Amino acid sequence: MILDFKVMQYMKENKIQRDITAHIKELALLKYEDELRREDSLINQASQMQTAFSFTSAALFMVAAIAVEYREPWSYAFLLIVFSTITIALVVSLVLATLAQKRYERQDFPHIEVLKEFVVENYEDSLSEAQRNIQWIDMVGKVEKDLSRVNDNKVVLIRWSMRWFYIALALMLIWFLVAIVKM
Repeated sequence: MILDFKVMQYMKENKIQRDITAHIKELALLKYEDELRREDSLINQASQMQTAFSFTSAALFMVAAIAVEYREPWSYAFLLIVFSTITIALVVSLVLATLAQKRYERQDFPHIEVLKEFVVENYEDSLSEAQRNIQWIDMVGKVEKDLSRVNDNKVVLIRWSMRWFYIALALMLIWFLVAIVKM
């Protein structure tokens, strides 16, 4: 009777461990998939920043050509300062968006040969489902953590890109008001 109780207790603990690790595994998978979607979203956002840069630059240089041709109340030095400050802000925004769009090196899953070798050498650690779940959680956890770090860096770059883009827009407004006052 005591032996049966110990066996039952072991089976109960084993089931609890399996259930808990299976739950953690599901949560880890959700988090990893979320980071993958976040990476794609950040790359898409950086691409949209590059598109905004393109349209704004095209409009700026069309206005520059007209302003130089009909520059009557303004000097060339004034126009150079106006368009160069705006262009600098736009170029900084473009560079930051381009850096954010890049796919940086990060931790990845090991090759199948490496996984096979690890499991064969450590088969004792893979006998129960709970142990296999823990191995899976550790492996995905390392990849997800590094992906999250890379994504956090992309967020910083995109935020700074947007700030510089807004600075360029603000400079356009400020220089427009200065030009009107100077007329």
